[in-house]
Amino acid sequence: MVLAHPQNCVACHLCEGACSFFHEGAFQPAKTRIFVHDFVDEAVYLPVTCFHCKDAPCLSNCPTYAITRGANGMVQINDDKCIGCKMCMVACPFSVMGFHEDKNVSHNCDLCGGDPQCVKICTYDALEYAEVEPIEWMVRMDIAEKPAAAAS
Repeated sequence: MVLAHPQNCVACHLCEGACSFFHEGAFQPAKTRIFVHDFVDEAVYLPVTCFHCKDAPCLSNCPTYAITRGANGMVQINDDKCIGCKMCMVACPFSVMGFHEDKNVSHNCDLCGGDPQCVKICTYDALEYAEVEPIEWMVRMDIAEKPAAAAS
């Protein structure tokens, strides 16, 4: 899983470019699977990508069962089964499910086959690849909503 360290992120968006280049062969941020949210007023930049939730709402809300969990535990989308309804995008509590307009299918982080390009290009150490067990999405929300002092 790709873990973010927002305190190190400078919002260069190189991770988005590396992701789209790896998957699409072109630097097209609209087709990236990682998103950098810019909270300019707070001077906080948060790179986020699929958390591969243990109880993935995207998976349980897909009407065609195009979203499954692979042998590696990661949430994956079968383009041949996806009908482009975007129910997974609505269901994702973190808004990290993407949509490929040209192919009319949803997409999420596939960890670049185990070699995440976003992590490789990030010279600021804002991203880290770690093999961690997915947790339930509500638990992740509870952790995220705690004040910084309480979380440490």
